[in-house]
Amino acid sequence: MNIVVYPKKISGSINGISSKSYAQRAIFISALSKGVSFLKIDTISDDIKRALDTIKSLGCEIDLDENIYKIKPPNIYKSNTYNVGESGTTLRFLIPIISVLGLNGKIIREGSLINRPNDIYFDLIPSHGAFIKEDNEYIIQSGSIKEGIYELDGDISSQFISGLLIALSYLEKESKIIVNKELQSKDYVNMTIDILEKFGVEIIKDKNIYTIKNTPKGTKYIVEKDWSNALFFLAAGVEVIGLNKNSKQGDKEALLFLEDLGFFNISKDEFKLEKIKKEKDIRILDAKNIPDTVPILCILSAITKGYTKVINTKRLKIKESNRVKSTIEMLRNLGVDVVEYSDSFSFNSVDEFKECKINSYNDHRIAMSATIASNFSKGKIEILGAESVNKSYVNFYEDFKNLGGEIDVI
Repeated sequence: MNIVVYPKKISGSINGISSKSYAQRAIFISALSKGVSFLKIDTISDDIKRALDTIKSLGCEIDLDENIYKIKPPNIYKSNTYNVGESGTTLRFLIPIISVLGLNGKIIREGSLINRPNDIYFDLIPSHGAFIKEDNEYIIQSGSIKEGIYELDGDISSQFISGLLIALSYLEKESKIIVNKELQSKDYVNMTIDILEKFGVEIIKDKNIYTIKNTPKGTKYIVEKDWSNALFFLAAGVEVIGLNKNSKQGDKEALLFLEDLGFFNISKDEFKLEKIKKEKDIRILDAKNIPDTVPILCILSAITKGYTKVINTKRLKIKESNRVKSTIEMLRNLGVDVVEYSDSFSFNSVDEFKECKINSYNDHRIAMSATIASNFSKGKIEILGAESVNKSYVNFYEDFKNLGGEIDVI
């Protein structure tokens, strides 16, 4: 789906949507728990649907009553074919779960996910006694892994550590995960530990070693609101209701960069950002731990007077798109002069964005960022592949229009 977004300022307030990251973790932990869990998930995205469909394929029973998901794990888990679509989190949680459960599994991947790296699992799982191989879009597994010591690098993606934490929690005896090299997106691992503990699992962290004790037990859990998707509307000056001010979501740290741009929260009980302070003339955006926020933070920084350098961009190249390429292309099409380096890029601000066409490259973060850019544009913005927002925010365009935005499908 391609759309045209017209230059019009949005305003008002909106309820935050459920955190995709917390929901996916809660779903998979529920699937491995002893007993029934009840998850309150207010809003559903394509990635959350994939997680639910996947645990159904594992044999879980799921009943829905309004926005409460009752999840009952099976007595015997099912070997099956599991289609994870383009959900990287679902894939990287499912792989170790299949091996921990000792299933014969065939995973189907789609789109850009086929080429995203999983070498860590392909080295780690066979070394612990199970079989795994890649065959085009398929990943084929058999055999089982047991409790023990699992050693892996943390500089590719935190999802591998989170996936192991969840999977190994199913085993009765304790396991240890040793993380070598600097852990990327460490806040996502902290989120995983946070929710595992809510399900009764004890995680002991000692420097780079995680010890997993106890097994998860069925529980009642309310999925908190999502910071990463709230940032799109916060950047446009919209009030977002229901965000957890004490959240462990790493994307909340984007507020620190927004302070460099002069923006502060002016809402007493909720969150609404307004520019009430002079921006820093030179600001550094470190992408290492908040890769999902880079496109929208670049949009707001590019329209705020000053010079911006985005550093530690290596991981951006293996997201839904090559997010270095797609973000730079988006900025350049909007009229921003960008200089690219090996692991960074930089740009000076502009007074307003120009009318242009932007390819989302099927990346929901690019599509949403380009849409919000219309608030600061002198002309309309055409967005290719706008339906990609469904990955994390199915009602994004409906909410955008309710706030005063104007869109045509072309």
